[in-house]
Amino acid sequence: MDKRNFCVILAGGQGSRLWPMSREKKPKQFIDVLGTGKSFLQMTYERFAACIDADNIIIVTNESYRQLVIDQIPGIKYENVLMEPMRRNTVPAVTWAALEVKRRCPEGRLIVSPSDQNITDYEAFQQDVLRGLDFVGSSDALLTMGAKPTRPEVSYGYIQMADLVDAESQIYKVQSFTEKPANEFAKIFYESGEFLWNTGLFLWSADAFLNAVKGASEEFAGIVQRVKEAYQTGAYMADLLLELFTKCPNMSLEQSVLEKSDNVDVMLSHFGWADLGTWAAVHEAMPKSDMGNVVIDSKSLLYDCHDCIIKLPDGHVAVVQGLDDYVVVEEGNVLVICKKGDQKNIRKFVNDAQLNLGEEYV
Repeated sequence: MDKRNFCVILAGGQGSRLWPMSREKKPKQFIDVLGTGKSFLQMTYERFAACIDADNIIIVTNESYRQLVIDQIPGIKYENVLMEPMRRNTVPAVTWAALEVKRRCPEGRLIVSPSDQNITDYEAFQQDVLRGLDFVGSSDALLTMGAKPTRPEVSYGYIQMADLVDAESQIYKVQSFTEKPANEFAKIFYESGEFLWNTGLFLWSADAFLNAVKGASEEFAGIVQRVKEAYQTGAYMADLLLELFTKCPNMSLEQSVLEKSDNVDVMLSHFGWADLGTWAAVHEAMPKSDMGNVVIDSKSLLYDCHDCIIKLPDGHVAVVQGLDDYVVVEEGNVLVICKKGDQKNIRKFVNDAQLNLGEEYV
């Protein structure tokens, strides 16, 4: 394995759209949502460990989840778990990880990955990852990975392709990014053939990303430079990291960095991809009955139900009649029954439960 290759897994989110399974004290990346016996984090770690040295796999998480990471990834080194001083968007976490990679290996290149994705072809995934790391290792490109859409989908972001950069690896210049579009635009994107789903997988050299971050904001450039110098001298980092997270724009990587850069490319990936951030996405990724229902590791009796997803604790039974396109999920002290296609309301449910019922329900 190439010692210059690193992986950064982002595992600090709350995962509220998979409530009630995903809770404040144990969010979705640490639970077995699919009934496989492994958490999202464990599956993600194992995928990368097959093609990247385990010593070079870094997990960025929240301080309160450090023990969960250690429990689920036995043998992971202390220095490979970076603990965010506060919850923020992805930019400060990825910046911190890039600084850490740069400290360890001046020529380091990294892939940044969420912890909640479904990959169906592991061999193709590893080939695409290594090909992408080689590409960014020999250029200053910021490389994204895109998946060919199979349907108009409003819950995914989109990447518009422009000119071909590398025919063998199917890498294109990026024309634009679009966050979750309205239905009519998702249909246009799908039918045009010019757009790919944004997988949230990003590859770049540590130098290329740090230069892009410093070019995106003058204020942020100053703090990044101070943290970089502190890393090189071995200074105490707590205060500088807090400043890094506090001053960083609370926006996505695409909005705050990539859209401001002129060296952003996209690779058409071939490994079968799905984001698993919602119950609708979990339903889409799972084997279904003849009626389109998904029952995950649960006992249930379904009558005249279509396209539903059922997940219950051990020892509980659901008897459900006449539901179409519904979520029926119970965990601990919460049972949720709601329309599967209306996932934006899940966050409202979580907020309402916290406000009206108490912290113990979220």
